[in-house]
Amino acid sequence: MVKLNASGSPDNAGRVVDSLQRSIRHAESEYVVPFSVPTVMDTVSKPAELEWSDCLAWVAPKFDESGTFALSVATSLEDVRKHYEWVGSSGQRERYDMNARLATDWWVIWDTAWIGVSPFTGKRVESEAFSLHFTDGRGISAEMTSIKLQAPDGQTQAQRNELLTAYFDAVADGDVDRVMSLFSPTEYAGSAVRAYFSDDRPGLAALGSLDELRKYYERFLDVATVTDVTITNWYIRDWYFFAETQWQVELASGERGGITTAEVMLLASDGAFAGRMGWGKPFTPEG
Repeated sequence: MVKLNASGSPDNAGRVVDSLQRSIRHAESEYVVPFSVPTVMDTVSKPAELEWSDCLAWVAPKFDESGTFALSVATSLEDVRKHYEWVGSSGQRERYDMNARLATDWWVIWDTAWIGVSPFTGKRVESEAFSLHFTDGRGISAEMTSIKLQAPDGQTQAQRNELLTAYFDAVADGDVDRVMSLFSPTEYAGSAVRAYFSDDRPGLAALGSLDELRKYYERFLDVATVTDVTITNWYIRDWYFFAETQWQVELASGERGGITTAEVMLLASDGAFAGRMGWGKPFTPEG
């Protein structure tokens, strides 16, 4: 049975427009010349304004001092400010041209052709980028973003579709070994996603290693059995996947309910997943 996407319902149109406007204000604030951290921070929601989020959630890939590529995570207002101080000192945004922009009442994703000075290399580049904004509170409450760093050679669109569906099938089947086989053993960069039913840091599970990722799935599946999965929106590029997903789960206690997630899956050069970054709505019991 096809399930309707509530984000597209007519009575929700006003909330979608409001969500998009907040996302646009944030995106435009990053192109103010000269770059102004206070201007950008004025578009970021304050923790006290959040309605369904546990915390702020900013995620971006960075190279550390040793040259290792990993995801950087910020969950407090001060850490988000430090992130934009790094953005302002390490890179320079000149312009972007949209390939696609998709909006709902709780997330907006931008897919762009990006021109500027890369914060990773300090060199001027013409590349591609995505930014996934979540719009809880007065402004945006979370952002997951990256400039294009790599793409698998020779991977077809059909193979990418199969990889995405294989992932959701494996999680739905509760097969952790099969889930883990879809992640690159040599190019895993890390994951940062909402923590469900676990003792991870409040709101956000920062999973820097494959062992931590495995434990995340094991904890989740110890508590919840997935009874149904519907991908309500998906967007597949040659270097990342985006999917908004409705999960129906049954807890070990017998309680049933739903979870809605929106995530980007980064691709490694070997064609497997390099990591996940995204957010989700809280578990909502049935009835």
